[in-house]
Amino acid sequence: MHHEATRTGRMTAEQIGLQTLWALLQGSPLAVFAVDKEGSILIWNQASERLFGWVEQEILGRTNPIIPEGRESEFQQLRDRALAGEVYTDMDVRVLRKDGSQVEISISTAPLRDEAEVIFGLMAVVKDISERKRMEEALRASLQKSQRIFDETIHALAAEVEKRDPYTAGHQHRVARLAGAIAEKMGLPTEQVKGIRTAAIVHDIGKISIPVEILCKSGWLSDIERSFLEIHPQSGFEILEGIEFPWPIARIVQQHHERRDGSGYPFGLKDDEILPEARILTVADVVEAAASYRPYRPANGIDFALDEIKTHRDGYYDPEVVDACLILFNEGFKLE
Repeated sequence: MHHEATRTGRMTAEQIGLQTLWALLQGSPLAVFAVDKEGSILIWNQASERLFGWVEQEILGRTNPIIPEGRESEFQQLRDRALAGEVYTDMDVRVLRKDGSQVEISISTAPLRDEAEVIFGLMAVVKDISERKRMEEALRASLQKSQRIFDETIHALAAEVEKRDPYTAGHQHRVARLAGAIAEKMGLPTEQVKGIRTAAIVHDIGKISIPVEILCKSGWLSDIERSFLEIHPQSGFEILEGIEFPWPIARIVQQHHERRDGSGYPFGLKDDEILPEARILTVADVVEAAASYRPYRPANGIDFALDEIKTHRDGYYDPEVVDACLILFNEGFKLE
């Protein structure tokens, strides 16, 4: 057939198709290679030469050299599955170059079939994703750094409150731990739980605006003193609203003393007017505060605190939140 085509000066459609395919493979910006059932190289295009370092003449007929030492069986299993007819798309792996360095690639494979539809090898199309991986790692490092800065800022804000109100040192962190546990028990998404913990850590930030004499007073507060104390949710909102959080932190803090029956402050919100996150923070705050020591009274203990939320389960507090909190303590949760 080849001689006939040469003698007549004409090429068959099949020959034209094969030459076109070969030209496409050689001109492809993506590395393309094919192996037989034993893993020996059948096709190795120019992009493969540029990516891996081996030229076509030295690699055809050889076992694929890009497989790292010690991972032969792993790659053999993948090849066996491909030879059984499976198709892989964009599988990320790390392989070798001729100079011994490693390169991150994304590889897609498909079985090669002969005229009788019998699989005799596989074709692989490869993308170099080293730069993408470097960018992903840089982004991950940047996000981790941003998260550290964010966490340090939040804890610094919480520390400022504790400096002014030493009698409640640790209160915000204990509330954050309990609020997060309640949210998890309720099956809330991880990001929402994280937002609740963050709001809890700074929920009393508004106390910065309250005179220390009121915060540390050992006796019961007068009506005027209590009115001063009750501005701290709104003060907290005003401090936090200018910070761009991924959660509604300022509003959660603003609402953590609201009650479902409308008896709370600062706005007397009811039921679904109160954010779900704030309803969780409210219960955690009440339990920790009621159980712990305060300058104007001794510690009441956890049993007293849990009785408080049970008594007002259908009035002040969200029943679902109360139930989740009670289950936690029945299962052994501790405030310490």
